[in-house]
Amino acid sequence: MNELLETMSNDMNILSFQGETEESFIYRLCYSALGWWCLSVARNKNVMSIGTSKHNQTSVLNDLLSRYIELFPSVAERFVDTGNQPVSVSFAIRRAYEETGYLITDENNHNQLANYGRSIKLGNQSLFFGLPKTVYAINGLGVFAAATAYEVTLADFLIRDSLTCDQYLKEKFDPIDFYERDIALQELEVFNPLSDNPPSQSWNREMKTDYSVARRFETGPFYRVMKTSNSIMFADEPVEPQNDSFTSYEYRRLYFALKIYYENPLGIWITKLDENYSKIRLSGHLSNREYYLMLLLSWPERSAFDKVSFIIKNSLLEEALAVLENIGLRIKGGRPLE
Repeated sequence: MNELLETMSNDMNILSFQGETEESFIYRLCYSALGWWCLSVARNKNVMSIGTSKHNQTSVLNDLLSRYIELFPSVAERFVDTGNQPVSVSFAIRRAYEETGYLITDENNHNQLANYGRSIKLGNQSLFFGLPKTVYAINGLGVFAAATAYEVTLADFLIRDSLTCDQYLKEKFDPIDFYERDIALQELEVFNPLSDNPPSQSWNREMKTDYSVARRFETGPFYRVMKTSNSIMFADEPVEPQNDSFTSYEYRRLYFALKIYYENPLGIWITKLDENYSKIRLSGHLSNREYYLMLLLSWPERSAFDKVSFIIKNSLLEEALAVLENIGLRIKGGRPLE
């Protein structure tokens, strides 16, 4: 390991796991270092201003990433978004911090570091929101430090109601909200909770279950649909355009709840890598609340934009699994710390 990588590894307390390739380890170091610098730039305080412009913040990360790629060209592709609407990794990291409360945007569109001492206790460690004087470790984009007096829970962070999957589904399928509509089911695609495909690929013309979601086009309109003895009943299910905000892709929670109700939950596969690390693989994409949490606890495995496979420390695995199981995912392969 060269001197720069060794320094990064020591400063952020990031170790390689057994059998990890050099490329994978360098990628994880660079990914977390980009997060560190994103927050460091926003810590700026001088007579004229506090924080930094969003443009400058992104520009600094772009320059830093370019330097990393010059030094370690083998990791270049891991920082490229190949999605339908690709974004830069610098923008994505900045947005993750903005949406999770690490950064505060002021009226001048400048980002300031939210160094209020807020933390979440996770086992015997604490996820710190900001940059403390003493950093114990960086996991993914999350900063870990000593516990603080200003402590919140994971539930507070996620801003979720306390409904179980069954309670949530009962609310969504209360018969009083449903009525007949002059809509032929054949005109719609219906979500099939029994499918083993990811939710995005689990739509067809036939309604396989008594409760489901239907759509006219991929972009809507959407309906909750319920079979009765005589007909199909409908309730509007508004789905707003989705973006990178913390509360986007909430509609996925309904799909997860339907799948677990029909005993075919979205799967979690766990592979223990060594005494320090495990891999979590999901069979579909998460709602943004849980996805952003995973970015603060773990590293997207294959690239910075991987949304289904994550490398996580074993010391954080139980907390992550509890959050995922709370919205209806279930372990289908592997066992924690087996």
